Order: sequence, then C-alpha cells, then structure tokens
Amino acid sequence: MSIFDRLFRIGKAEANAAVDKIEDPAKMAAQILRELKENYQQAIQGEAEIKALALQHRANELQYRNTASDWEKKANDLLDRIESKQLDEAKGNDLAAKAAEASQAALNQADQFGKMAEKEESALAVMDLKIKQIKDQIAETESRAQLINSRAKTAEVSERINKTLSSVDTDGLMATLKRMDEKASAQEFRAAAYAQIEDSTLSTEQEINKVLGTGTHSNALEAIKAKRVKLLN
Repeated sequence: MSIFDRLFRIGKAEANAAVDKIEDPAKMAAQILRELKENYQQAIQGEAEIKALALQHRANELQYRNTASDWEKKANDLLDRIESKQLDEAKGNDLAAKAAEASQAALNQADQFGKMAEKEESALAVMDLKIKQIKDQIAETESRAQLINSRAKTAEVSERINKTLSSVDTDGLMATLKRMDEKASAQEFRAAAYAQIEDSTLSTEQEINKVLGTGTHSNALEAIKAKRVKLLN
C-alpha cells in the first residue's frame, strides 16, 4: 500500500469520525422527515403533470376517433349516393376514397394518442404505488422521530447528570459530614464536662439550695411577703 493510499484512508477515517461526532440523532431524524416530505411533494407534482398529459392525450384520442367516424360517415353517404344514382360513380368513388383516407389518418392519430395515454397511465400506476410507499414512510418516520427525540433528550439529561455526579467527591463529602458529627459530639461532651466542673466548685450550702431550688433572694422575698400579710391583718 502506497503512502498516498494510507494518507487517504486516514483522512477518510478522520472525516467519518468528525461527521459521527457532530451528528445529532433528533436533528438527523427531523432532516430525514423533511426530505421525505419534499420527495412526497415532488412526486405529487410529477404525478399531477403526467395525469394531465394522460387526460389530454385521451381527449385527443377521442377527438380523432370522432373525426374518423365523421369521415367514415361521409364516405358511406357518398357510396349511398352512388348506389342511388344521385352521384357519378367515378367522382363519387374518388371522393369516398379521400374520405376513407381521411378517416384512416384520423384513426392512426387516435391510436398514437391512445398508446401515449396508456404509457402515461401505466407510469401513473407505478408512481401512485411509490407515492403511497413514501406516505407510509413519512408516517413511520414521524413516529420514529418522536421516539428518537424523546430518547435523545433523556440521554442528554442523563449524560449531564452523570457528568455532574462524576465530578462530585461523594466520599469526601461523607467524610466531612462524619467529621462535623464528631465535632458536634465533642462540643456536647465539653459542655457536659464544664457543667460538672461548675457543680464541683459550689459550696455545700449552694449545692443544697441548688438541689432544693431555694436561695437567699427567694427567702428574703418570702419574708417580705409574710410581713405584708401580718400588717394587713
């Protein structure tokens, strides 16, 4: 293999990889649907044009067949006049022959237009089948495009979430949370320890008053209240 063949293959591979990278499933499905609809419209337009030609050629065929019938009738009228001695035989036969030739020429034209119409009608039958196939493909593509669009959106969201989650240090966060929990527990233990130390520094009387819920200020207040009661009585 020559160096040019290898370079061409590498370039082709790189180009295919680049195209694969920029291809978006949803956008490509929508583009395919647009192209199918464009093909459908072009096919409909072409079918209409061929159908118009077929109708025109059938009309021409009918016209020439009517013309042939008219010339044939004239030829018969001339022959009738010859037989009834109303027309000279030689002149009548000459005119009848010309009428017959005109009739045959009109029939030939009618046959040509008929054959053209038959070909066009055959083409229409084939085209009509293909148009129905395109129409079915459009319906199928619309359904598949919706599914592809939904799948693409789901994949996009999932990819974004997974990418975000992959960058999160979950283990580090949980370790930090555990450390904070341990610090909170340590603070609780220190608070309890300080409370115990405060209780150990109380005098015997303070400790008793604390347990009983009494104090100097409350005893003095009770004495004032008792004195007020005595004065009122």
